[in-house]
This record gives sequence, C-alpha cells and structure tokens, in this order.
Amino acid sequence: MRPALRLLAAPVSGALLAAAFPALDLGPLALVALVPLLLAVETVRPLKAAALGYLAGLTFFGLHLLWIAQFLSWTGAAAWLAWGALSGVEAAAFAAFFALVPATRPLGALRLLVLPAAWAALELVRAYHPIGGFPWGLLATSQHDGGPLLPLARVVGGFGLAAVLVAVNLAVAMWLRALWATAQDAREAEAEAGAPDRAAQVRRVVVLAGLPLLVGGLLVAHRAVPAPPAAAGPPLDVVVVQAGLRGGHGLAQGATTKQVFDNHVRRTETLALLPDPPDLVVWGEGAADDDPLTNPDRRAAVARAAVAARAPILLGATTRIDDTHLATEGLLFTPEGRLADRYRKRRLVPFGEFVPLGDLMGRLVPATREGVPYDKVPGRRLEPLLVDGTRVGPLICWESAYPGDARQLARDGAQLLLVLTNNASFGTGAGPRQHLAAGQLRAVETGRTIVQGAVTGISAVIAPTGRTSSETGLYQDTVVRLAAPPRTGLTPYVRYGRGIEAALIGIAAGGIVLAGLLWRRRRAVADRAIAERVLAPLRGQT
Repeated sequence: MRPALRLLAAPVSGALLAAAFPALDLGPLALVALVPLLLAVETVRPLKAAALGYLAGLTFFGLHLLWIAQFLSWTGAAAWLAWGALSGVEAAAFAAFFALVPATRPLGALRLLVLPAAWAALELVRAYHPIGGFPWGLLATSQHDGGPLLPLARVVGGFGLAAVLVAVNLAVAMWLRALWATAQDAREAEAEAGAPDRAAQVRRVVVLAGLPLLVGGLLVAHRAVPAPPAAAGPPLDVVVVQAGLRGGHGLAQGATTKQVFDNHVRRTETLALLPDPPDLVVWGEGAADDDPLTNPDRRAAVARAAVAARAPILLGATTRIDDTHLATEGLLFTPEGRLADRYRKRRLVPFGEFVPLGDLMGRLVPATREGVPYDKVPGRRLEPLLVDGTRVGPLICWESAYPGDARQLARDGAQLLLVLTNNASFGTGAGPRQHLAAGQLRAVETGRTIVQGAVTGISAVIAPTGRTSSETGLYQDTVVRLAAPPRTGLTPYVRYGRGIEAALIGIAAGGIVLAGLLWRRRRAVADRAIAERVLAPLRGQT
C-alpha cells in the first residue's frame, strides 16, 4: 500500500467509526469502520501501526466528543484545550490496539480471538481508569438502536459485544486480503500457463463464499440469543416531570434555578387532576435548586407536591454534607412528604463535580475551579430503593454508562432501573443522545426496563430490547406517564459478566505473550540460518 493511502486510512477509519455513533448514528458502519486501517497496518512495524492508530483515535474522539467544547464553552479557549487533551488521552487505546495488529501476526487465525479480546480489555481499562475512567465512545454503544448483534449484549455484555464487532472487522479485512491474493495468484498462473488455472478459480470461489457465510453467521447468532426476562408483575405507573429551562451557557445551562424547581412543583401539583394517582413521580438530577433536607421552604414545596400527586417523589438534588462538602443525591419522599430513602451518586464527573488534583489544577488552569469551587462527596452504597413494593435500581447521570453498576443492581434484586439526569450543560449537541444510547445498552445487558428522567431531556422509557418509547425533546417542558414492567430473571451477562470480562482480559494477555514467544522463536531460527550461511564456507576450507 502506498504511504499516502496508509496515512489516509487512519482518519478514514476514525471518521467512519464516529459516524456509527450519535449524532449521525449509522450503527452498521461499526461493522466495517476499522477495516481500512486494519488493511493499512498489517505489514508495517508495530510502532508505525501505533502512530496510525493514534491518529485514528484522535479523529474518532475528536468528532465523538465535540459536545465537550460546548459543555465547557464558558471557559473560553480552555474548552478546546480540554477537548483536545481528553481526545488525546483516550486515543492511546487505539494506538495500543493497532500496534498489536502486526505484532500478533505469528498467531495466524488465532488473531480472530486475541485481537477482539485485546480491544475489549483496552476498553475495560479506559472505562474505569484513571480517576474513575471515561466510559464514553465504547464500541458496543454504536449498536444501541438495534441490529443483528445488539441482543448478544444480553449474553456477553457491552465489552463482549465490542469484541464481536472487532472480530467482524477483522474477518472482513482478512476476506479482502484473501480475495486480493487469490486474484493475484490467478493472474500470475494464467500468465505462466497461458490458460485459466482451474485450481485458482476454485480458491477464488471459496474465498468469495466467505462473506455470505459471515453474514449468515451473524443472523444465526441473533436468533440464538435467549429472550429478555419476562415481566414479573403489573407495571409500575411512573410519571416523569421534565420542567427544566434553556438558559446560560456551559455549566450554567445545567444550573438549577428556583424557577426550574417551581416548574417541577407546579407540574407535579397538576397530577391531582388525574383520576388514578401514579405509583411514582420522578424529577431529574438537580431538579431542586437547594437542599430540600435543610431548606424548609423547599421541603414544604416537595411535600405539597407529593400530597397533591398522591404519590411518592424521587427527585435529584444537591445536598449539603457540611459547610464545605456537597453531594449529588436521589431523595425518595413518601406521598405524605417524608423522606423514605436516599441514594448518593458514587461516580462523580471529573471537572464537573470534582477537580482531580484540585489545588494544583486550580493554580495551573484557574477556570477549572471557577466552575467547580467545591468537590462533591461520592456515595458508597449501591442497592435498590423500594417503591410501592417494586425494587428500583437508582443511577444518576453518567453512572448509566458503567456496565458494572447496572449489572450489580440487577444481581442485587432491582426489578427495573431508573436514571436521574440533567443533560442541560451538554447543550443541543450529541451528548444527550449518546447518554441515552448508553442506557439502551444497559437495558439489553441487564434485561431490565430503564426509565430515564431528565430535567431538560432526553427522558424516555427503554425496553429490555433496547427500544425507546415516550421520548421527550430537549428543553421540552412536559410530563410523561409511562408503564415500567418489573422483571426478576437474570440475563447471562448479569450472572456471569465479571467472569466474561476476566476471560477477555486473560485471552488478550495470553495471546500477546504467545505472540511474543513465537516472534522470539522466529528470530532464533533466523539467527541460526544466518550463522549457518556464514560458517558453511569456513567449514569447507577446513
């Protein structure tokens, strides 16, 4: 391959992969997006492959995370610095993966197992590390809206599905290489023999049949996956109140004002007109502009709304731990307005709810502390809340992007999951849609209905198949009533997910070690051959 084409393959693969995610959301592209770069790096040195992989990763994350510049627009040029820095850090996983493509050549067909596992292992690392990780842009999320492979997440989870997607890309790349090699062999044989080579023609037919067989295999895999757990009782009648306002810029877009709080109270009080009260009313993350547990006026307003709705209210609020410490919590109030239970957000957003190395970062980049003057305190408890006899698993904001949290809640008895979020600071970019896509993947993995309640949208109910309904628009002031069936059965991923992820890491590590040993043996054989050629004339003289 010409150097210019090899260089071009990196941004092409990155751009194709970005197009598979929201905003463009062309999910099937993820089946072939990596193929151009896989073909380009097959015969280069690992260091060069890493550089090309890094360029592909920069292209992908640069496009996928454009909403971050809007999220931090209030910081001016620092917003673009943060966007570039985060893209650059995350692109390192692409560099590591593509370096392994030529490095594992001695494994032959085993690469169809080892390289997909390596991609999954790299995603696991970057999803959880460092400083809590960044589980955004995970490959499986590209399939959130359906397709033949999405149900596999019910068995192997998002990381396992990512491995399957990479395996498809590798299979397509191998098929194209084999097709090209077969055509070359046929031309050379015909040139030497002066007539068509029947053996070459047979090989070409066999290679051509490979792609239809791959497509057929994907369809069979889709049909072989077990169905989601059946509903275990009557659905929970949930009302989501979405009453946020458009305003400000950057983090100020997500700041809750008294008007936003009053809107939620007003909307909830209108539920008194319903002939049948709901089982639960949901207000999104940060719907209360002040701590309802310490502000008597806010507490009284919540109690008044709960009494009017004749239903418990689960609302998101920033609560005060002490004079200098805050927390993001979901507070469950009874229909009489008493606090029944609470959940404190465990996974805080870096530079949104806390600043890593805060003192140092505050001096180096003062804007980081201007938007986040106090670090919030993370919670430690992750367990379902009991609502009208149904065990509801709470997640707040981007916690829905972490597969392990939803899996743990389902294992611990959650019959449905509920995501409280406030995506206002994402603006109108792809961020809110990407966040909803993560929830769709969690629904498939866990076999649970997920209700997402957002202050400014997108609110929705997600079926265990990943399909959404009752979606709201961004900044739409509305009330949505929906049915959320409880489920108690466990998917294979919920039962065995930790073991599956450990197996992926083990396969990747074992394959890399084996490839290293094979390269070492090849070098030893080559060194002996060179030594023989050098010593042979000397032996002849003696």
